[in-house]
Amino acid sequence: EQGFAYLEHPEGAQVMLCQRSGKWETSALERPYGRGVLFQVFLDDIDPVMNRLAERSVPLHTGPREVWRRYGDREGGKREIVVLDPDGYLVMLAADLGERPLPPE
Repeated sequence: EQGFAYLEHPEGAQVMLCQRSGKWETSALERPYGRGVLFQVFLDDIDPVMNRLAERSVPLHTGPREVWRRYGDREGGKREIVVLDPDGYLVMLAADLGERPLPPE
């Protein structure tokens, strides 16, 4: 419904595949094809990383933001930032906020 598929290995590795929408594409999709790729890394706390990025004047592509996504009969939340690396790859750093019931319709 939101244009993405989320694959998860039982030991914790995860891959999110997003339908092209223009939202995550940082440049024209041409070689190298790393543009438009989004890698997600979970951390206990993203604040120390945000501080280090700020110290080095590295701009955030997105965030920080709190996002809640539907997973079947519940929502899972995370606090996240996205950084564009020098090779054109997007790296999402996220911290888990837990789960909650779906809001009433």
